[in-house]
Amino acid sequence: MAYGNRVKTDSVTTVYASEVYPVGSVFVQPADELVADESLQGDRTWLFVESDGGCTANALLKRSSSTASYKATDSSASNITELINLIGIANHEIPTGKYGWIIVKGETQVLGAVAVTNGNNLVSTSGGAGKCKPAAGGNTDSFAVFGRAIETTGGAATVKCYVDFR
Repeated sequence: MAYGNRVKTDSVTTVYASEVYPVGSVFVQPADELVADESLQGDRTWLFVESDGGCTANALLKRSSSTASYKATDSSASNITELINLIGIANHEIPTGKYGWIIVKGETQVLGAVAVTNGNNLVSTSGGAGKCKPAAGGNTDSFAVFGRAIETTGGAATVKCYVDFR
């Protein structure tokens, strides 16, 4: 049963067995509540979703169904998925059939398939499910950019970035 407009008091990393909040609910976490990683700044916007196929921690997520807007799974290992088909970043693991909050706007970390440079725009990649790579630029992938790297990595690693899926 959904609780409607109740005040949210539990952690955004809580995993639920049922739809405790209506899927599609949005929660804005003020910057002063970020304690897990002090190098990340600003407010974060979270979206409540159902995991349909599993959501890996720090994975780039896609909409898992063309008929359900708020069912999420790791993005497939396919090159340059359009932004409209991506849904957010899993800050923590959400097993299949469970519910939880994912990041849709703000600074976070995402799985990278290759090295990125601070300032690179980021897109999905065929280099692994739930992973990203730097955008090549131009019209071919401008419709697929979901975020921008805010650090440089030396290879495949978790990348600090700013994302905006909404």
